[in-house]
Amino acid sequence: MDSYQLGISIYYSVIIFLFGICIGSFLNVLIYRIPIGMDFKKGSSICTTCKHELKWYDLFPLFSWLFLRGKCRYCGAKISAIYPIVESITGLMFVCSFVFGTGCHFRLALLGYFAICCALVVIFCIDWKHMIIPDSMWITILIGGIVIYIDSLIKNGWDKKELITRLIGAFSISVLFFLIDYLKPDSIGGGDMKLMFGAGFALGWVKAMFALLVAGLVGTLYLLITNMVKKENMKKKVPFGPHLTVGIFTALMFGDLLINWYTGLFA
Repeated sequence: MDSYQLGISIYYSVIIFLFGICIGSFLNVLIYRIPIGMDFKKGSSICTTCKHELKWYDLFPLFSWLFLRGKCRYCGAKISAIYPIVESITGLMFVCSFVFGTGCHFRLALLGYFAICCALVVIFCIDWKHMIIPDSMWITILIGGIVIYIDSLIKNGWDKKELITRLIGAFSISVLFFLIDYLKPDSIGGGDMKLMFGAGFALGWVKAMFALLVAGLVGTLYLLITNMVKKENMKKKVPFGPHLTVGIFTALMFGDLLINWYTGLFA
């Protein structure tokens, strides 16, 4: 990539990041409203403390929080840092989708990557706090995977092997989770099964297995750290969805690179 192409890619990445933090602002609405059954399509944004309706100049993603120093303009209550964090992470995930997902090209697949990233952010936050995975989110991931597959058909033509790989991916981990839950009831949530069905199709079975491996490592590391820091019981039930989202995103963006690197060590 020459300097001109690099400059153009950086320029587009900045635009995509700004677009991403705007979408992240909307994801914050979903994260807050979906668990309480509140219609996200109606009503204006409000301060969750004083219930004051926020004005348009209070709603600039990331920048409003920084300008107001993390406090409500009207009541002075602290605004959780989770809001700018969600916005920033969404922006960075969108940039990763552009750079690593489509190789700095504007293709149909980019929309699929964006959809999956949005759903992963929402699932991470909601499952972490409420231990539920909304059906709308895993379906969004499945649709994103279908869009990516359609882009592959347009670019590379019909490939029976790719479709079989994706179908195996959809059922492999989800069926494994079902069997584990059947043998040991309440060990795996139904949301995790459905999440891996949608993600398995988006990833294909090889990267789906890799996603599960990463999720297991992240989950184990989290339990060890919390056990040492907070002295919590390691048998305490914790949601697996957030760890799965980390694994899914890692596999989606860097799966091919990491798998090829690992297998190359033994070549």
